[in-house]
Amino acid sequence: MSTILGTISTDVRNWWWFIIKGLLLIFAGVVIFSRPLEGYVSLSVLFSVVILASGFTQIFFASANSGVLKGWGWTLASGILDVAIGIYLLTFPLVTMATLPFILGFWLIFRSFYLVGAAFDLKSLGVPDWGWLLFGGILSSILGFFVLYYPGAGAISIIYASGSAFIVAGIFNLYLSIKLKGMKNAVGGLKEKLQHG
Repeated sequence: MSTILGTISTDVRNWWWFIIKGLLLIFAGVVIFSRPLEGYVSLSVLFSVVILASGFTQIFFASANSGVLKGWGWTLASGILDVAIGIYLLTFPLVTMATLPFILGFWLIFRSFYLVGAAFDLKSLGVPDWGWLLFGGILSSILGFFVLYYPGAGAISIIYASGSAFIVAGIFNLYLSIKLKGMKNAVGGLKEKLQHG
């Protein structure tokens, strides 16, 4: 048992990838809000870069924790999909601008499912306060559905909904990183007690 605990406490060391992802998403949301008039064109390029960077963080995290986390394959697949979409959108920026509400809406909903799944993973591991992550996933999903189902609401509405969704997703990715760090520390403490007990 101490070997398993040692592996977990070592391998979840890459929790800080979610800090990078969270800060990146919050930064993107703040930029969107700070330049609403330039927002639609800026959002098109910014969204492509953010989704690409988000994909890389998930790939690195999944690869580093493949021996520990049960759902690492979904995280890896999600990261690869994000990278592929990000590269495609950067390669064809005019397609991005024309279809931005639909791509952004689907991506936000997909991200929200990831947060909901992570919340239930934390619950199964006995991590307290996992419900906040579930709440963040549901809120992100609502914002994603708004962008997806009301593309005719106007560019300004889409910009504000998108900015809000990025900030919400960023905050809850930071929350996830704190929970993963806490899990690593708790397992490390238990391992130490087993060795000295």
